[in-house]
Amino acid sequence: METKDTLSSCSNSEEQQMQQIQDKSKESCMVSFRQLHSHLKLLSNNDLKGTQTESGFKRAFATLFGQDVETFTGTMFLNVDQLENQLDKEEFQEIGSMAAFKVPETQFQMFIKSQIYLDDEYVVMTRYYFLQYTQLEIPEFYDTLIHHIESVKKSIDKREQHKREYDSRVIDRQMQIIKEKIDTSKALDANIRPIYDEEPMVKVQTTTKINVFAPGQQHTEQPEFNNEGEVDQNAEQCHDTCPLPAKLTDN
Repeated sequence: METKDTLSSCSNSEEQQMQQIQDKSKESCMVSFRQLHSHLKLLSNNDLKGTQTESGFKRAFATLFGQDVETFTGTMFLNVDQLENQLDKEEFQEIGSMAAFKVPETQFQMFIKSQIYLDDEYVVMTRYYFLQYTQLEIPEFYDTLIHHIESVKKSIDKREQHKREYDSRVIDRQMQIIKEKIDTSKALDANIRPIYDEEPMVKVQTTTKINVFAPGQQHTEQPEFNNEGEVDQNAEQCHDTCPLPAKLTDN
């Protein structure tokens, strides 16, 4: 009993540790996400609405991302919100999280693959307005974006690993409980002797014979002889005249 309680206590402690690891993994994942989300907000600066800088940035943005800023950022924040909802779930879902992550990642592929931020006199105005609007040079924005995207992906992968380890420990514990129940059941069965293993009861043999003449049966007793060797007529006469008893007795 003490051993079983000790195992249960150790298992509960281990499960709590695994749960704490998962909680920390989730928090790390959300930190990476918030950093990415904050970085993307640089593409939507409401303080510059209606200014010449905003107008120049829109032209620069279309050159860099291949789409107008309003359409791109509207879709971008929608995708990011869906990613946040997926990552913030209490029960981590690997497939759903990676699918939600791939959407904004794919959206930035044109910018990621673009080389337009390199030194080129043709894009001087593009770099200028991008810097004025975001407060970051294009290469710096690019490097930071890549860093946050990779950080989110790594945090998702790590969270997936911890979830699998946790599920594996839970399954092992369930199998251990089942084994303990089976062992306990076998121990109880061994202490209970089946009925068919008991010594058979000694049968009592009865020697009492029922001396009953059924109707139609022949008299089997030997005739009695008197001293003169003659058959006792009284016995024969009694057999012919005496009625059978109405009730059978054990005598």
